[in-house]
Amino acid sequence: MTVYHAMPHGLRDGLRRRIIPEGFVDTTHEHATKREALAAHKSQQEWLDLSQRLNSYLLAMEDMSLEMGRMSKRFKHAEGWRRHLHLGFVLTKQTRSQKSSARIILQIELYERSLEKGY
Repeated sequence: MTVYHAMPHGLRDGLRRRIIPEGFVDTTHEHATKREALAAHKSQQEWLDLSQRLNSYLLAMEDMSLEMGRMSKRFKHAEGWRRHLHLGFVLTKQTRSQKSSARIILQIELYERSLEKGY
C-alpha cells in the first residue's frame, strides 16, 4: 500500500519551499462540482470573508487547480499528490505502471531525480 498526501495550501511546505507533486489527477471534468461543493461550506465562508476577502478560498482553489494543471503539462485542472514516506509503503515500478491511466499521471522517475538535487 502506498499512502499519498494532497498538496499543501499555497503549494509550499512550512519553510516556504515549493512542493513538487509526484503525480497528478485530472480534475478538469469535476472542477465545477468541486468549486460548488467548496462554496457550500457556509460556516467557513463567513469567517474567511471577514478575515481575508470575499471568496478568497474559492480563488485560491482555482489558482492551485490551474497551477497543478500547468505542472502536469497535460490537464487544464489537476490535483497533485506526493508519497507520504520514502521508506516502506512503496509500490514496485511494475505495479506503478499498471495503476496509471489517462486521468492519473505518476511521474515517479522525474520526481525522484528532482529529490536528488535537494534544495
